Amino acid sequence: MANTLSPDRDDQQFSNNRTIPRQRFRHSASVNGTGEWLFLPAGIGELLVSVEPASGTARVEYTQDSVQAVRAGTALGKAWVEGDVGAYTDSLMVNAVTAIRCVSTNATDFKVTA
Repeated sequence: MANTLSPDRDDQQFSNNRTIPRQRFRHSASVNGTGEWLFLPAGIGELLVSVEPASGTARVEYTQDSVQAVRAGTALGKAWVEGDVGAYTDSLMVNAVTAIRCVSTNATDFKVTA
């Protein structure tokens, strides 16, 4: 199964401030093992991705495979440039992929904002 990065419904700054062009997007999950894919909507240029493993290691994976491959469970994940990390790590990523996910050896906080 896969999720889609969704707007943060509590973020209303964009409706009252013309310098903010759109509502922010936010995703947060606790992952232990291989997390679910998170589809990234078109039109979002950059996103901040972070992992914070309680112990062990974690990484973010991305796929350039099709939406159908992600839904079918056949998409191949590629590790982010930071590799496996053992402490809080974040990275600004360009949205040029189909989906991302967190893979960890123990409980890990996984957050995505755009």
